[in-house]
Parts: sequence; structure tokens; C-alpha cells
Amino acid sequence: MTVKGKKVIAVVPARSGSKGVAGKNMRLLGGVPLVTHTLRAAIGANRVDETWLTSDCDQILSFGKTEGVFCIKRPDDLATDQASAVSVLEHFLSHQPKPVLLQDPVIVYMQPTSPLRTARHVDEALELFEAPGVESLMSVVANDHSPYKFFRIDGGGLLQSLFEESLSNVRRQDLPETFRPNGAIYAFTYSAFVSRRGFPSNGATPFFMDAESSIDIDTIEDLFLAERTMGAKHG
Repeated sequence: MTVKGKKVIAVVPARSGSKGVAGKNMRLLGGVPLVTHTLRAAIGANRVDETWLTSDCDQILSFGKTEGVFCIKRPDDLATDQASAVSVLEHFLSHQPKPVLLQDPVIVYMQPTSPLRTARHVDEALELFEAPGVESLMSVVANDHSPYKFFRIDGGGLLQSLFEESLSNVRRQDLPETFRPNGAIYAFTYSAFVSRRGFPSNGATPFFMDAESSIDIDTIEDLFLAERTMGAKHG
């Protein structure tokens, strides 16, 4: 099923290494490898035409094939902590047929560290993408703490407000509501990615998700939290 008459390609990046949790993408969550939840969310989305898995790991790629997705081997230099999501996606796109790219497909970038994002979330996000003028979309979750009250440490080791000092004294209720990307869904046209030289964020349409669905797996504790949350939802 196309969006705005454009092909929709889901891209799932899943490298072998991880600083926080060794072999994270193949760690079991709910009885299946972590990456499974994202692959199945993409496959199950009615508005996604193709699902691709990009990885440096033969084990992960072999598993992806059993799930029925297209796979592409990523070079080792794009599987380090320093490798950016932009460079990973550029590598993927460089292996797509030119006729496909000329049709300006919609790319849906889905990180496997967001296992509670479902096919329903993806379809609802892409439904928003259908609106006139939308070229990019980002899933977000409301911030628990206002960044307007945040500080940094300056060169002298002293606190400095990130924003105007006066804002740090304003009641939280009187400050604008803020949101952060939760990493679950990034959607944009190929042309927007090329023209912005990266993931388009400013001016993107927000797709709001709740805190539970936005759990991001970075540590062992996050895995336990996700396991409990999944159990509670299915209990």
C-alpha cells in the first residue's frame, strides 16, 4: 500500500555490538530476539510495502531472512558506536535501484531498541503522513522535566542556564510543553533526506506516543522494564 502514491520502505538497523547490553539486538524479550518486535511491527503495518534489515552481523541477517524481510550486509565501519544513523541510511540507499529512488519513496526508519512500537503505531503515523505538505514525521514523547530549567557546566566548572536565566525561575506549568524523539518512528521522503543531508527534524509532523510505548532499550534495566510492561499489557 502506497502513501501519497509513493512506495513505503521500512528500514531496520541492527548492528551486532552495543555498549550498554552485549548482543542487544538478539537478546530475548518476550521469548523472541529484541529485533523481532520491530521487524514484525514493520511487516504487520498495512501501509509498508517493503521491510529491510541492515546489519553487520550474519546471525542477525540470517534471522531476518527467517522473518521474511529483505537483508543488506553493512560494512564494519558502519557498525561502530561512532557510525551515525545518517551514514547507515546512506549506505542502504546507495544499494537501492535508481528507478526506485527516482520515484521518491517514503522511508520509515525504525530502531530495534523501541520494541513496544507496534504495527498500529506505524500505520497511524503513516496516515498522518498522508496530509498535504508533509515530507517528514517523527515519533515523540512528552518530557517529564522541562529543558527550559536545564543547566550546563561552563569552562569554569559553574552552572549556566541552557536558555534565558529567567526561565529557570518560571513555574513548570507556565512553560511550553516540550517533547523528545523516542526513536521509534522516523518517516520522510527520499528527496527530503537528500535535500536536508540527514533526517529532517525541524518542521516535521509529530506523532505522539505514550511513555510505555516509548521505552528505549539502552541498559539491562530497560530490558526488564520492557518485559514487565509487555507482561502487564498481555496479562
